[in-house]
Amino acid sequence: KGFFKRTVRKDLSYACREDRQCLVDKRQRNRCQYCRYQKCLSMGMKREAVQEERQRTKERDQNEVESTSSFHTDMPVERLRDAERQIGFKVEPSMKYEGSINSIRQATDKQLLQLVEWAKQIPHFVSLPIDDQVLLLRAGWNGLMIAGFSHRSIGVKDGIVLGPGVTVSRNTADQAGVDIIFDRVLTELVSKMREMEMDKAELGCLRAIILYNPEVRGLKSVGEVEALREKVYASLEEHTRLSHPDEPGRFAQLLL
Repeated sequence: KGFFKRTVRKDLSYACREDRQCLVDKRQRNRCQYCRYQKCLSMGMKREAVQEERQRTKERDQNEVESTSSFHTDMPVERLRDAERQIGFKVEPSMKYEGSINSIRQATDKQLLQLVEWAKQIPHFVSLPIDDQVLLLRAGWNGLMIAGFSHRSIGVKDGIVLGPGVTVSRNTADQAGVDIIFDRVLTELVSKMREMEMDKAELGCLRAIILYNPEVRGLKSVGEVEALREKVYASLEEHTRLSHPDEPGRFAQLLL
């Protein structure tokens, strides 16, 4: 409902990258905004109803504007971007790899500690019950770290940057037995981020989406986590619309 209202009020338009028959369910509804909007229409939602609601009174209109504004300021892209920058500054320079399993573990252990500090900078995370914070980090640490490694590696040819001064080459990955993961990260993530010229704000949003996963088992605040994820989606959508007005499909492409 909130997505439909935002679309109508801001007169947003979307494009489908497939055949306009994308699956739209709770888990994948943000992958294609065009098909999501079409489903809203097929379910009986009316553009006229939203427009009439907004025009009923001047006071109601002002409240809606303030509500929309607070929705984004509650999860500002700047905070998510700054969280990425702060972690980048905090990473300690490390010596070069010797190609051993132990050296990989040492580097990833340092990144895990930084990951906790990063999560504390994400809006509302520390307000969640401590047990939920632990569950979310345990469930998402792998994807969060891979996303971070990948973005750091955009400027490196055939290598993955674990931190300043620490780069894993293809040869190192082979020796450590992680060559399959290495190739997947390079071909599926690093190349995509490089091609899209993904900025740190977009990276921060994507990592926050990974963090705020309402489907993690055992969560006490499922509804709150889901609402926070929706706020990140909305902030990312707004950011891509303003920063890349000539790329209407960028938001959906980032989520693929």
